[in-house]
Amino acid sequence: MLLLLAGTVQTGVQAETLAAYGRQCAEQIAAIPAFSCMAGQEIPITQDGKPVPPQPAPATCDRPSLLPQVDAQSQCVPGSRALVLRDDKTAQISAICRKQVARPAGSPLFDEINVISHSLKDGKTCWFTAKAAAPLREDRGIDGRWVPSPSLLPRQPQPASPEGQRPLPAEKVWLSPREVAWSQPACISCHDSGPFMYSPYIAQTTQLPGDPFGFYQPKAIGEDFKKAWARLNAFGITTRGNTCTACHRMGNMNSCQVALQQSTGNAPQAGGNAWSRRFPQSHWMSPGNLHSQAQWNEQFASSLQQLAACCADPKGPGCQVVDYGGGSRSRP
Repeated sequence: MLLLLAGTVQTGVQAETLAAYGRQCAEQIAAIPAFSCMAGQEIPITQDGKPVPPQPAPATCDRPSLLPQVDAQSQCVPGSRALVLRDDKTAQISAICRKQVARPAGSPLFDEINVISHSLKDGKTCWFTAKAAAPLREDRGIDGRWVPSPSLLPRQPQPASPEGQRPLPAEKVWLSPREVAWSQPACISCHDSGPFMYSPYIAQTTQLPGDPFGFYQPKAIGEDFKKAWARLNAFGITTRGNTCTACHRMGNMNSCQVALQQSTGNAPQAGGNAWSRRFPQSHWMSPGNLHSQAQWNEQFASSLQQLAACCADPKGPGCQVVDYGGGSRSRP
């Protein structure tokens, strides 16, 4: 049984429909195929390197989800799945099917589904979310066996699954653009460095597209996103010769305020256990950290301090701001 949660939205303004928003995304980026969450790669949940059983959800784990999940049993609920629906020279489309309530192994029920569609040509990005109704329960949720596309071209039909299962109408599954755009935290607040954000949680899979320095326009499509995020302007921060931003951009919102500290051992991750707080796993930037702590400090500590200072004052001495909109470019 599929149930949805209505989010807090702005009223009194004509809302853009899911069909209209999805059509723009399909025309300007790419159509999103219908998909099965069950075809995705399961995201492991471990404690001290050992997989946990599907139930109950542990309070802490080695690599917790970094997405704030107020209604979840913990940041370490087993059974979430990730899949890349497209990744080529034109477009990248990624989906993650989240479980926030522990269920038996193999259950096709999920509590939230997120899809990001991104154009490599000009950086335009679209955002889609489905949510199960509160209160979340083990015996109900979003049926992930065949999820309808939220973004089709005109007159393009919703296909059946290989087993012949017909999907529900898209508007019965996906939240409206207004609900997604006005929800908190805003997608762009966390996805401020680019459309796809690295974390130890998702990095356990191979299902993460990468475009660390490409064009990025997170609110170029959809009137609700333009209005809701009008005062949220994602831009990058760097300094000359910075060893951190040699590999990726540093966004000015969540990346500066939270991820910069969490990824370098200076702030705990919600749901992280003692193992996650010990070096080297406490310092998950750079990915695959094989340094000793002394080596890490030698290579990154100064760059980290410079970035922290520029996050606090992007106009400070030596700080450079990188605009994403029509292509990355630095301005003093």
